[in-house]
Amino acid sequence: MTAMLEEVMQFGTAIKAKNIGRPAGGKTGTTQDFTDAWFIGFTPQITAGVWVGFDDKQISLGKRETGAQAALPIWMEFIERGMAGMPVMDFANVVTLEQQASEHHVNVDTPDTAPEDEAPSLPREKTEATPLPAPSPPHLSVLLRKERFL
Repeated sequence: MTAMLEEVMQFGTAIKAKNIGRPAGGKTGTTQDFTDAWFIGFTPQITAGVWVGFDDKQISLGKRETGAQAALPIWMEFIERGMAGMPVMDFANVVTLEQQASEHHVNVDTPDTAPEDEAPSLPREKTEATPLPAPSPPHLSVLLRKERFL
């Protein structure tokens, strides 16, 4: 898990944190409507999380306010200041993903039966929607309910 979360900071959404100058891992997050953004990160010595958002879910942070944009810079500043003067340490017993991939043969018990030469199917033609039946008058549905219980 550590190796995978280090990759987020080396090549992924938290690549800005690559510049903190010490081993670290973490994960960014953003809600679909941009009302919340967060970053949870860790070094060998400390783990910290930053959430940015409003209690009122109707208020958006803004379209570009992702975990990488809104929360990660706060986490980086906290780590840089909070760990100033602390020794840089490596994570203990971490095997990189590249090493793990070459050392482990993966046996898939479900074969991939997708045809290789088949092109993706085209979207279906739109058909006219069938109109929904008119709702029953309220008194009729009440009568039907009464009949069920009799």
